[in-house]
Amino acid sequence: MRNSLIILGVLEDQDIEWFVRVGQTTVLQEGDILIEEGVHIEFIGFVLDGALTVTTVHDTSKVLATVYPGEIVGEVSLLDSRPPAVTLIAAESTTVLQISRSDLKTKLSNDTGFASRFYRALGVVLAQRLIHLTHTTLTVSTVGKVGSANPGEVEGSSVVDPEILEALSLASRRFEYLLERATRN
Repeated sequence: MRNSLIILGVLEDQDIEWFVRVGQTTVLQEGDILIEEGVHIEFIGFVLDGALTVTTVHDTSKVLATVYPGEIVGEVSLLDSRPPAVTLIAAESTTVLQISRSDLKTKLSNDTGFASRFYRALGVVLAQRLIHLTHTTLTVSTVGKVGSANPGEVEGSSVVDPEILEALSLASRRFEYLLERATRN
């Protein structure tokens, strides 16, 4: 599941409008580096269009993952003062809405409602990532199968929090709004 959809589902409309108002749209060409391993970043970004490959600076030919529209980047670096451990390179023309770290920190300090929603959303994203990783690891190591008929199921329960599932439709509409508004400028 796209992590920004989780975030957009937890936040409110005025929060999305704030992202659009303060964010800067950046268009990367294929091969451009958005985030470089070991170099501090000063933004979080919503990938609006295109794709980014996740690699290491030592071997950019080895793709660890791909980041698609609807995903957020830089959220871990916002929470952890260490520089990123991976490099993100545009796999094609890619549009990213970047919100500066300083603008975001000011907003988080001055708007406790936004801060509460934003940190909860990041917590849910990181929890989903951990649940997925744990599920994948346990499935591969104990059962030996990945891609079962019900990959979203762990012992009969959904990997995604039911509250988050309810918010996905709204989140999808908010992403479309974010995409439309951010690329119009």
